[in-house]
Amino acid sequence: MRPRPEAPVPGGAADRVRETLAAALADVPAACRLVACSGGLDSMTLLASLVRLHRSRGLPPPRALHVHHGLQREADAWAAFVAEACARWDVPLRSERVRVTATGGGPEADARAARHRCFEAVLGPGEHLLCAHHRDDQVETVLLRLLRGAGPAGLAGMAPRRRLGAGWLTRPLLELDRAQLAAAAEELGLAWIDDPTNADAGFDRNHLRHRVLPALAERWPGYRETVARAARNCADQERLLGASVPAGPLPVAALLGDPAAARTRLRRWLVDAGLAVPSRRRLDELLRQARARPDAMPAVAVGACEVRRFADALHLVPARRPAPPAEPRAVPGPGLLTLPHGTLRVTETRGAGVAPACGPLELRFRSAVGGALRARPLGRGGSAPLKRLLQEARIPPWERDRLPLLFAGDALAAVPGLWVCEGFAASADAPGWTLHWAPADGAPEAPSSDAGRVRIERMQGRC
Repeated sequence: MRPRPEAPVPGGAADRVRETLAAALADVPAACRLVACSGGLDSMTLLASLVRLHRSRGLPPPRALHVHHGLQREADAWAAFVAEACARWDVPLRSERVRVTATGGGPEADARAARHRCFEAVLGPGEHLLCAHHRDDQVETVLLRLLRGAGPAGLAGMAPRRRLGAGWLTRPLLELDRAQLAAAAEELGLAWIDDPTNADAGFDRNHLRHRVLPALAERWPGYRETVARAARNCADQERLLGASVPAGPLPVAALLGDPAAARTRLRRWLVDAGLAVPSRRRLDELLRQARARPDAMPAVAVGACEVRRFADALHLVPARRPAPPAEPRAVPGPGLLTLPHGTLRVTETRGAGVAPACGPLELRFRSAVGGALRARPLGRGGSAPLKRLLQEARIPPWERDRLPLLFAGDALAAVPGLWVCEGFAASADAPGWTLHWAPADGAPEAPSSDAGRVRIERMQGRC
């Protein structure tokens, strides 16, 4: 590895890569750029070219992320290679070890899943993870998906940019071929790692790359551009379809009528939520469940989420979520109270909220309280079962046991974000506490009953 990327011939392949990066990342602040670097030709060329771009503009160097899968004996040497290159280029490096769990989908898919879990955990709000996927990768992806029977969403290939965790996954080199990156690497005098598994034709992608595409190129030498153009056309179609699919809960009414249109809307809704496109069989099962009788409560697993039905709409709910505490939690006063599944913020007010003079206050949860709780929201005029009140507030059944309940002694004083009960509200000009509940999945806070209802419904669309 040479200490710095060499100065290439002006107007050559290296300059083309740098110009492509500058255009693709024009709206991404330099501090938000994190390069996924395996040490292979593609990622080393991306990192070196971005270092050149930043230096030419007087910007601090980009950061890099290396994922150590531990699947091959050379993995430690690869991590050391990337670390040495980053040190010589003054690039801050974060190296993460991951555990690859066998799921039956094959080693490639399992390693990719482990990488993406790591990416999601590492990315901060607004950060962009830059991957070195290029046009050849795009063509291989589209053809593999075609052979697996994908529809327009799958045939759109890899998106130039998509949400990933708290940030974004960005592919700034999709318009360039592998040969152009190789030429740039040679111009820059780069060294890189050759992963021996890339030559193993036992893997689907390698079989396509080494056996099928060379024969395709003999007959249709321009296949890369035409397949990539077809992917862009499919992506345009998907964007148009996406405009007719609402964000958040998906109304069941949108899935009635023509089955093909219903499958398209359902597929688009799942893709917009960041989930992988499910099989045709799984889509049909989702549609069957969605069209079940109105009082049915189906739950169908899709990736890391479950699709559930409530109030004539489908909701996405994370399959694994932290449970509420079993024991009561005291509310000592204004400030933050952090629980395993969310945060309660207590703010001092006057003439609004709960009267702190009601006595010691504590949070409890329905799963621990038990019994048929009743409540009398302020201004309602009478008490009613808590279950009915939560139904009227359109709180989905799977959320009701997770809502914090504020008790004064043995009496229910308030449900944070929804209402305060009669007899426990702060009187005019008297001190009061307003209660803001924010679930751990990062949904917005809600100080009022209407906002609380909107918050909880929107939360279902996140995963």
